[in-house]
Amino acid sequence: MREAGRGLAAAAAALLAMVMVAAAGLALLGAGRTGGFGALTAAVVALAAGGTAEVGAAPAGGLPVVVRGDLHLLPLGVSLAGAAVLAGVLLRRRENGLLVRGAAAAAGLAMGLSAFAFAARGKLALPGSVTTAGCVRNGVSPRLPGSGGLDAGFSVAAGPAVAGAVAGTVVVVGTCLLGTRFPVVTSSLRALRWPAAGLAVLCLAAAWIFGGAPAAAVVLLALPQLVCGAVTLGLGVPWTTTGLLSCAPDLSPGGPASWVAAAVLLACGVAARSRRPGDPLRRAVASAVRLGPVVGAVIAVVTLLSRASVDITVSAFGLSLPVFDARLTANPLLALVAGVVGGAVAGFAGSLLADGISVSSRAWKR
Repeated sequence: MREAGRGLAAAAAALLAMVMVAAAGLALLGAGRTGGFGALTAAVVALAAGGTAEVGAAPAGGLPVVVRGDLHLLPLGVSLAGAAVLAGVLLRRRENGLLVRGAAAAAGLAMGLSAFAFAARGKLALPGSVTTAGCVRNGVSPRLPGSGGLDAGFSVAAGPAVAGAVAGTVVVVGTCLLGTRFPVVTSSLRALRWPAAGLAVLCLAAAWIFGGAPAAAVVLLALPQLVCGAVTLGLGVPWTTTGLLSCAPDLSPGGPASWVAAAVLLACGVAARSRRPGDPLRRAVASAVRLGPVVGAVIAVVTLLSRASVDITVSAFGLSLPVFDARLTANPLLALVAGVVGGAVAGFAGSLLADGISVSSRAWKR
């Protein structure tokens, strides 16, 4: 019973972390100005577990027209906060019982996320004459009806959120078990935590300085997607947009993304270098072998989870007309291969660079 209680406490801590990140992001976006801040926060938390948001709107004038929309999007910044806290609390006790704690955490998260999905229902104040101008091809610019504004409501399906919570907990517990059985995995993950924290702080600061509060909110809610997108593009993995979107930024490989990918991977290579005594070349090879699979797996998983889609239809008199359809995807298998190669190169180069800096430092001290 004690281990089960610790598992429930880990689930509660993970949910609290997710709520704090989601609320901070929404506050930076100014989402609480029209009310319903609690419901929106619950919606973001449920989306972070894999829930699907559904929006329905009707003209305030009473016309027999209904606008329906589905949003599939994972705010991975919220998801990562919950996963990190969950893993940290589960691993605080090194003795046996991790499976019991993990099972209790899965049950607790499932119940908690179902409650959040149930609470993620509210009203949205949308302006009238909403259009998709500027984001469609071939001059198509559908205008959503309603001269007096739209009365809109939103909800989140509980089933996908609960399933995502259980699946995510299984992944976290499996990673914890892998770390306890193979210390090299634990050392690699621990070595990457400080570069990851530094990168997060740097991105938040840069977003706040150059883009203000809204940009900082986007970074807070979706930092893993942004970093993964930049790294994959720099490694030559394209992201494709389908549907009516044309206002999306350039997502073709190369360009500034190459420099971002090189800087991020090299920093990971320096942080995760092997510290075993011996020949520097052998240490560099060991770092490459250790870092490559880790980077490849992380990039592939984040690429898979970063897929997004939006579907909007207008229904009137028994007829449905799709007015907006967009997809954002990338090939996770290609991302896996590119991540393994890029991570191995970064591990090799980072180890040699760290050894060179160490030798230079000792020379200056003389």
